[in-house]
Amino acid sequence: MLGLGQRSSLIPTMLKRIGVYLLLGLTSGGCLFGGDFSMRVTDKNYLDTQGFSVFLYDSTYHPVFVDQKNTAMEMILHGQRIATNGDMRLMPTPEQWDLVATLKGRDADKANNRLTANLAFPSFDLSYTLEVAAETGGVRVSINLDKPLPEKLAGRAGFNLEFLPSIYMGKAYLVDGSKAGIFPRTPNDAIVKVLPLADEPKKAYYLEDWEKAKGYTQPLPFAEGKSMTLGVDDALARINVTSDTADLMLFDGRNRAQNGWFVLRSLIPAGKTTGAIVWHIRPDVIKNWTRPPMIAHSQVGYAPDFAKVAVLELDPKYAGPKTAKVLRLMEDGTYKPAFEGAITAATPWLRYVYSNFDFTPVKEPGLYVIEYADQRTAPFPIAKDAYANIWQDSLDHHLAVQMDHVAVREGYRVWHAASHLDDGRMAPVVGEQFDGWNQATATDGKYKGGDHIPGMNVGGWYDAGDFDLEEPAQLSVIQSLALAYRTFDLKYDELTVDEAAREVEMHRPDGVPDTVQQVKHGALLILAQFHNIGHAIRGTHEPDLRQYTHLGDGASKTDGRIYDATLGLNEVKGDYSGKPDDRWIFTTNNPFFQWNAIAALAAAADVLKGWDDALAKDCLETAIKAWNEEKAHPTVFPSGGGAGGPAPGSAPAGGVLAASQGVVSGAGGAGAAPGAGATSAPAGPGWGAFGVGTDWGAALELAIATNGAEPYKSRLKELFPQMITAQQMGFRGWTAVRALPYLDPGAKDQLRDAVKTYVAGLDKQLEATPFGVPPSLGTWGGSGAVVDMAIRMYFLHKTFPNLVGPEYTLRAVDYILGTHPVSSTSYVAGVGTVSKTKTYSNNRADNAYIPGAVIPGYIIIKPDFPECIDDFGFLWFEDEAVVAGSASWVVAGNAADAITKESK
Repeated sequence: MLGLGQRSSLIPTMLKRIGVYLLLGLTSGGCLFGGDFSMRVTDKNYLDTQGFSVFLYDSTYHPVFVDQKNTAMEMILHGQRIATNGDMRLMPTPEQWDLVATLKGRDADKANNRLTANLAFPSFDLSYTLEVAAETGGVRVSINLDKPLPEKLAGRAGFNLEFLPSIYMGKAYLVDGSKAGIFPRTPNDAIVKVLPLADEPKKAYYLEDWEKAKGYTQPLPFAEGKSMTLGVDDALARINVTSDTADLMLFDGRNRAQNGWFVLRSLIPAGKTTGAIVWHIRPDVIKNWTRPPMIAHSQVGYAPDFAKVAVLELDPKYAGPKTAKVLRLMEDGTYKPAFEGAITAATPWLRYVYSNFDFTPVKEPGLYVIEYADQRTAPFPIAKDAYANIWQDSLDHHLAVQMDHVAVREGYRVWHAASHLDDGRMAPVVGEQFDGWNQATATDGKYKGGDHIPGMNVGGWYDAGDFDLEEPAQLSVIQSLALAYRTFDLKYDELTVDEAAREVEMHRPDGVPDTVQQVKHGALLILAQFHNIGHAIRGTHEPDLRQYTHLGDGASKTDGRIYDATLGLNEVKGDYSGKPDDRWIFTTNNPFFQWNAIAALAAAADVLKGWDDALAKDCLETAIKAWNEEKAHPTVFPSGGGAGGPAPGSAPAGGVLAASQGVVSGAGGAGAAPGAGATSAPAGPGWGAFGVGTDWGAALELAIATNGAEPYKSRLKELFPQMITAQQMGFRGWTAVRALPYLDPGAKDQLRDAVKTYVAGLDKQLEATPFGVPPSLGTWGGSGAVVDMAIRMYFLHKTFPNLVGPEYTLRAVDYILGTHPVSSTSYVAGVGTVSKTKTYSNNRADNAYIPGAVIPGYIIIKPDFPECIDDFGFLWFEDEAVVAGSASWVVAGNAADAITKESK
């Protein structure tokens, strides 16, 4: 009986079963490698047979981030997405922003079991079809050109198909049946220079600068031939590709970037049109293969007196038992039966079916496992303090490591030195930059583009896996941690923070609560904006892609010296240098930023009282002054130059920020802060709700910070009816529970009625998935929306315990900790028996993680494949932890712990 905790664990878990399959294959033709199985086009318009699926352009390239490794031709073999991005490309190992084809249309021909995509490179007057057709034992892939390849593209255009490194590295391959090799763990191929074509379409200046800085490099192939079998020694990933046309070449995309994949490629020959490329792809499909059951459960365990429900994710063709068991792990290592119960009837969702296993009757403290069929989970505790230690890593590791402008040390390890001490220059280029950043104007007050803005090298947190200071993230972290500190009296202290010395050290208490110190760190940055610029801003961002793609120590990406244009490139004069590597400050403002900054400063003032009274006073006075100025002269959305929000689909801000000012968190494209990619006053998801009472959050925090002073108290009363509408309640209206002390006596009864209506509607919405939480339907994993639900429902439960039970918060927290689709791996890095240990953090080049990072989690690879790859950390939409998510998790984790300590 083998444990199942991670998706990668499916492989060792299946060895026993695979051994039987392989024996059958050797003795009775039971394996279907190149065999007689056939595929058909399903009602969801992809090719499928048991154990193998092929998608074709069910998703398209992202409008901002372009190549996300989840489009074109994709293959799923034995429950793993082994390949993606199958299409014509103009480089052997293209990177994220390289040119891609334009999709004109696609067709699924059920009569002939054929998928077709109509594509073009308009700038080269090149149109073609990509066809994937079922044939015996696999699929035939062909490229058919409308007219012969332009001469300039000969030797450049080819058909690429990218294979997932975490599956294949270290595995064997065979070329033409006899030339053997091993997929490298470390790229080390010969590199050549491939210059751009003379009349290649003009790229954005930052892309041209980046390619020039990198030297226009491309690797040479490490294998070539007419036939290749990949993963020869892996029964789950073995696949053969044969070319009828040009030779197959195998490249390692990691030569150019750590997030590269293995690329199988054939060049398109000159002069050919129909059948310019013809490949035959034959996977070694295990006959009658079914995906092993996945037992989704909390990796930190459960509290004795609360619900305990595991969710079984099952292959629709899997015939399993109707009961599951709980075994107790005894001190001598033996397992003792503790409970056996029926599983619920299977409910279909996407490509799997789901059953619940309720083992709530198990209450005796101890170590347990769940057993279903031939699967057994990793051990988990049942304990009164099950949730007591689930949030500390997020506060004292992830958020600490992300602290900018200070050095961060942990024991012998220095996570990074003091970074970006040369911040920063007002963005010198008006218009949109990479990653969706936008500067609306060439001047701002006394500064013009390119000027150094003094005093901006303090406070703040790296936003995510990069080193930006995203304004929505900064404001969200401040508000979330302020909420946690005040709600739970959070005096936890494991950090030493010395802002004057720019030093932070872990595991070294200094007598000041860590939430207070983190709130202070964020407040310093926001105060710097108001004192030096006069208002909130879009944020601080890298000036070029060379810096943007930097991994490792943030302090090493700039020289720490202020740029002086009068100095030579390598000239240094004191604290100044001639190197223009200082980050850019995007001073663009909008009402969303401004009102949230006021709210954040007011929240910080309330937290800092008694710890740093001078700074608390500065925060409050600045917030009040900004409130008065905003009422007198409201900030407007920039016209024609973007609203200044994060890129569409970028990491959602989430948490208290979502509640206070209208971010729909965790829903991919809808998860971006208001203003994302807009060219005028924005519209779309969240904006209708945001447009109502934009100053609600600021009024609430100022009322709290001033003990109900005017005009904030009156403004709360004025906005209250709008906040408790059906539209607002699940958005930010729930925060009205915090405003009750400042409202009229009848407000609580009005809010109670609104909550009753809201919960009834919510229950219906949560039936959409087997997990009873908001589904992940966007381009970014949806864990942020689930954490927001945990927070929201805790405060409603605390105020109206007879209307809102504890199960909503605990269900959401259990989801993050393992009760979710695909695998039962905890989404909080390092927390739980089995957790995510490869994340899209700034140390991802080391295939590592930062403890406490909360990943986005699964997304749906359209049309129906839920995915969150455990042993690969380079898909940002599944793995990139944002600081706002960690701060929200501190609130949610404390909420779960508080609930389990409530008296019955």
